[in-house]
Amino acid sequence: MSRPLPGGRDCPGLRVNEDTFNIQIKDASGQFHSFAKADLKELRRLRDETPMPSYEGSLSAVELDDLVAYLAGLKGTL
Repeated sequence: MSRPLPGGRDCPGLRVNEDTFNIQIKDASGQFHSFAKADLKELRRLRDETPMPSYEGSLSAVELDDLVAYLAGLKGTL
């Protein structure tokens, strides 16, 4: 478990685990940071933002249907 960042700096990253009292963040370098929510000055959740790039316009409707059918066909094979 890591300690809060020195100087009250922000810790942007992906929320990987959260419960009522604690939150765990994975930063861009892959390091995990755990915080007690009671110790945080602010906790912001950015809605409508994602690290996943958009593939909109990259696949046609038929290609998307084919991809979904393929992935659905893998169910139970892994």
